[in-house]
Amino acid sequence: MAAPRPTTLSTAAASTFTPRVPMSARGPLKVPFLPGYSSNPLGGSGDSVKSSGHKKMQTLTYGPGGAHTTIKTSDIPRLDLKQLETLMDPRNRLDMSTPIVTHEERQAQKDSARNSYRPGIPPAWLKHDRQVLRFAAYFQEPVHENPKENFRVRHCTVYFYLEDGTMMVTEPRIENSGIPQGTFVKRHRIPKNDGSFYTFQDLATAETLEIYSRAFRLYDCDDFTRDFYESGVGIRLKPREEPPLDNFRATQLQELDLQSQPTSRDILEGKEYNELAVGGNRKNAKLQQYIENDRKVLCFKVFWDDDTHYGTRMYYTLHYHLADDTVEILENLARNSGRDPYPVFWRRSPLRKNPHVSPAPGMLEPEPDLYKPEDLVVGQSIRVYNRDIYLYDCDDFTREFYRGYMGIEQDSQEIIAPEPQHVQMGYPPHSGLGSEEDALASCLHLTPRPPRKDEIKLMSQEGQALRFEGRMANGVADDSARRFVVAVYVSDDSVCVWEKKQRNSGYSSGKFALKSKKRTPDGTWYKAQDFFLGAVVVINAMPFHLLNADDATISYMEAHKDEYPVSDERLILSKIRQAKSAIQEACGKGPDRATLEELANLTYAAGLDLSSHELLTLIRKY
Repeated sequence: MAAPRPTTLSTAAASTFTPRVPMSARGPLKVPFLPGYSSNPLGGSGDSVKSSGHKKMQTLTYGPGGAHTTIKTSDIPRLDLKQLETLMDPRNRLDMSTPIVTHEERQAQKDSARNSYRPGIPPAWLKHDRQVLRFAAYFQEPVHENPKENFRVRHCTVYFYLEDGTMMVTEPRIENSGIPQGTFVKRHRIPKNDGSFYTFQDLATAETLEIYSRAFRLYDCDDFTRDFYESGVGIRLKPREEPPLDNFRATQLQELDLQSQPTSRDILEGKEYNELAVGGNRKNAKLQQYIENDRKVLCFKVFWDDDTHYGTRMYYTLHYHLADDTVEILENLARNSGRDPYPVFWRRSPLRKNPHVSPAPGMLEPEPDLYKPEDLVVGQSIRVYNRDIYLYDCDDFTREFYRGYMGIEQDSQEIIAPEPQHVQMGYPPHSGLGSEEDALASCLHLTPRPPRKDEIKLMSQEGQALRFEGRMANGVADDSARRFVVAVYVSDDSVCVWEKKQRNSGYSSGKFALKSKKRTPDGTWYKAQDFFLGAVVVINAMPFHLLNADDATISYMEAHKDEYPVSDERLILSKIRQAKSAIQEACGKGPDRATLEELANLTYAAGLDLSSHELLTLIRKY
C-alpha cells in the first residue's frame, strides 16, 4: 500500500491562510463554544458567563494575616427589626373572617401565618422538645428445663417522648449474660388493646403496661418524671417499690458478698502464684508512688549506745526512700577507729517493726508492719536488730517534707559525747576452797600473798563472842517455834549458827551455819555492830530475828558503848528529848516523873523508832 502523499496548499489558499492565535490572545467571540476551546468559563478575563453576574462559590481564602472571607458585606441581607415588631401586632395579619378566593389572598394567608412571632397555643413538638419521661420496669420470663430457676426477672427502662407521644423500651446490657439485650421495643407509638395509643396519662395511673402481649411492671421513675406529673399534671406518683429477686440474682448476690469478704493471705498468694505460673504479670501496686517520689530520700542522723562490755557510741546515717518505703543505714566510722570497713549496717530493704525469720523457705509469714515516715521523728528511737537507734538530726529537705506532709517541725538536738569510763573487771566467784580472802589474794597480785589481818584485834578479842537467841523470820508457821543461837566472834567478825534442841519438834539440833564471815544482802561483810536485839540478819539466805542475848553479851556491849550505839544511853536520851513535846501530850505529865516501864510505852505511842536493845539499855540503866 502506497503511503499517502503530503497535501500542499495552492498559492491562492496560502495567501488567504491565517495562523492560529494563542488562546490567551483570543477574544470572547472568536473561540467556538466547544470542549477544549472555552477559557475560564467561571470568571476569566472576557468571559461571557461572568458578565451575566455569576459569582464565585469560594469565599474563604488564606492570606498573610490568616483565614479571611472575600464576600462583600453589602451582599449580606440585613434583617429589619422594626418590621418584626410590626408583624407581632395581630392587626397587621390577614383577616380570616371572610373566605379567601383569589390566589393572591391565599398566598398572603400563608405568608401571614409564616411570619407570626409566636403561636398562641404552641404545638407539642415545640413545647415538649427533648423532654422524655423515664420509668423503671421489669417483666418475668419463664425458664424451662432448668433445675435452679423456673422464671427470670428482666429489668427494662421505658421512655415516653412528650414531643410526639412515641415510646421505647430498652434493656441494659449485662456482660456475659447470654441473652440478646439492648433495644427491646423500637421507638414508635405503641397501641393498646382497645386500638388507641398510650399517652402520658396512662403511664401515670397504670402499674402494669401490656405491650404486645407482654406485661411490664412499673416500679420507679426519675426525678424529672415525678416533677412533671406533680407540677404539670397534678398527679402524685406512687413511691418506689422494690423489684422481686429471682433465684439466679439471689445466688449472684450471695457470691458477690462472699467475694467482698476479706480473703486469707494463703488464698491470695495461691492465686498470685497460679497467675504467674501460667505466664501472668506481677502487679505493680506502687507505680504511682514511684512516679511521684522517685529520687526523693529522707536523711536522718542517728546513733546507738552499745551497752556491752567494750561497747561505745556508734553513729549512723539513715536514708528513707519515699519511692518504695525502703530504709538504708550506713555507719559513720571515725579515722583510725580500729573497726572493719563494713559501712552498711542495714542494706536497703523494708524495715519491719515485727521482724520474722522463716525456719524453712516457702512458709507463710505474718503481715509485715513496716516503718513509715510517720514513725521517724527526731527525739525518738526505732528498733533495728534488737537495738535502739536514736534519731537526733535531719537535713533541710527532710524538714521541709515533714512540714508539708505532716505539719510538724523536726528539731535538731545537740548530742554530747559521753565521758569515757574505765571499766574494771570483776573478781571471779569463790571456788569453795579456803576462805574468800585467800582466793582473792591470787587475783590481786601475780604472786599470791596471804591476806592481812588485824593482829591487835585478834590478840585482844581472842575468844570473845556475842551470843543471841533468834528465830526464823521466813513467815512459815512451822518454823516460828524453832530457836537458834547466833554467835558473832568479835576478833574476826565471823558468824556461826546452831539450832537449839527441843523435844518433839521434829527437827534435829546442831550446827546450822559454819563459822565464817557472812555477807549482807547488799554484798558487804557482816560486822559485830550489825547484831543487836530486834535486828533481822540474813545468814545463808535465811532471815533471823534476834530476840534475846545473854548477860555477858549485854555487858560487853555496854562496856564498849562507843562501838555499839544501841548500848549508849546518851544517844537514846537525845532521841527522846527531840520528841519531848509528843511524849508530854501522850502522857499528860513531864517525862522526868515517869517510870521506865511507862517510858517504854510512851516511846511506842509517840512514834519513836527505838529498837528492843535500846529500850533494854534504858531499863538496865535507870
